[in-house]
Amino acid sequence: MMKSLLSLLLSLSALPLQAQVLQVPAEAGDYIVASLQVPAAAVLELRSPAGRLLRRQTAPAGESDFRFVAEQAGTYRASLQHPQAKGIFTLLEQRTLAEQQPEAAATEAPLASPKLQALAREFGAGTPAFWAAVQTLGTPLVEPLLDNPQGWRVSFLWRGQASTRSVRLFWPVRQGDQERFARVAGTDIWHYSLRLPSGTRLAYQLAPDVPQLKGAGRQAQRRAILARVQADPLNARRWSAGTPALPGFDNLLGEHSMLELPGAPAEPWLEPNPQVARGSLEHLRYKSPMLGNERRLTVYRPAAAGAGPLPLLLLFDEDSYLSRVPTPTILDNLIAAGRIPPLMAVLVGNPTRDSRAEELPCNPRFADMVAGELLPWLSARYPITSDPARTVVAGSSYGGLASAWLGLRHPQRFGRVLSLSGSFWWAPARPPGFGVGGLDDVAEGEWLTRQFATAPRSEVVFYLAPGLLERSAPSDGPGILETNRHLRDVLQARGQRVIYREFGGGHDYVNWRSELAEGLIDLLGHP
Repeated sequence: MMKSLLSLLLSLSALPLQAQVLQVPAEAGDYIVASLQVPAAAVLELRSPAGRLLRRQTAPAGESDFRFVAEQAGTYRASLQHPQAKGIFTLLEQRTLAEQQPEAAATEAPLASPKLQALAREFGAGTPAFWAAVQTLGTPLVEPLLDNPQGWRVSFLWRGQASTRSVRLFWPVRQGDQERFARVAGTDIWHYSLRLPSGTRLAYQLAPDVPQLKGAGRQAQRRAILARVQADPLNARRWSAGTPALPGFDNLLGEHSMLELPGAPAEPWLEPNPQVARGSLEHLRYKSPMLGNERRLTVYRPAAAGAGPLPLLLLFDEDSYLSRVPTPTILDNLIAAGRIPPLMAVLVGNPTRDSRAEELPCNPRFADMVAGELLPWLSARYPITSDPARTVVAGSSYGGLASAWLGLRHPQRFGRVLSLSGSFWWAPARPPGFGVGGLDDVAEGEWLTRQFATAPRSEVVFYLAPGLLERSAPSDGPGILETNRHLRDVLQARGQRVIYREFGGGHDYVNWRSELAEGLIDLLGHP
């Protein structure tokens, strides 16, 4: 039966480091959800009853969830590894196998990939020799399409066990939990093939045997995937910092695997260069009288700057743009290469786990706080410009939506908007049943686009960059790609300058890293 969260409430603040552990007795197959609240970012580790490391993840400042499925009976241990970490672990939910419903029988289908078909003929489907050949080739397997010179067949593989009931591809596209693998009958081969355009770059994970929760809604069932996601064991390319950023999934578990198809653009700004001078970082706390909350700020100052006020980059989702995106390194490299002028950047954190969804989607009080309270507070402390043409407000997903909203509400202060996969499908009034990924049929989305359509023209310049894989699902309303295209058209029709790019990928920090750099070059520097 579901266990009370009070049964395993453990305060860590008064305990020595070695005692900072949450112990969870479990039976094989139990689905477990716990939360952790820490004052500063830390590293959380999950270990099996035998002490084997199962997961390692960053625990951001504030409250975050972690979830797992017990692979064997025994006591599992979650612990904090940061030397100064203190916090509170809470067991939120524990469902036994009896409270889960059986997974639907897997579809059986032959291999779609010609290369895999050839390996099966040569070595035998699912034999050790077959898997050795796959391991040598690496996955996913990429093959040209005969009917489309601009596309590729991409085939993912999983080596199942006798107990395997299902495998899912978890990747940064809408409805990203529906890509279920098929099994080659009578073998341990699980496979999923699809067609993708040239230049695609994305991070993904695989999820075998996701818990099927009785009575759970769509969002809860999607979250159950996080208990099983892991890197592709047949793909050597990993990205430990990157995570798909679907709404509500800010803190995914474990490493990710990388897919990069021919034609993917170069990424020259992401790696530290020992020949490049590094800027400095300062971490601050800002308490807003207007909103009555407190948030963390990270201030980047360039290694060298001339006289006079500096251009300003205001960037939302501070945690992610320090951990998943190497923002300071990107700025160092762009400045050193002369692609942008020396600037100051202020990365703006979210006060709590839930406040992001309250503040970033076109919240007038938040926008007024940023323009009328935070910027004057920063200007009193740092040499930043008051010129809107040299002030960039930037973000991704809800952060991209917030950036465009600030450009509309305060054009006299934010003259440059850099929106990455902006959530322009958003509407302020959601009827009951609103779920992750889209709007119900009776809701009218694209609220902000309608505001732009009737607002006076301004001198704000927009950089909009959605992904080609961010199309809507057939059952949903318009997706991020469609609504970004629509906003582009509306802005251009009213005479605004719009720089528009579509990248080969999904809702993913893997692409937002380089798009941040390209946007800054186009808005402030020398394209």
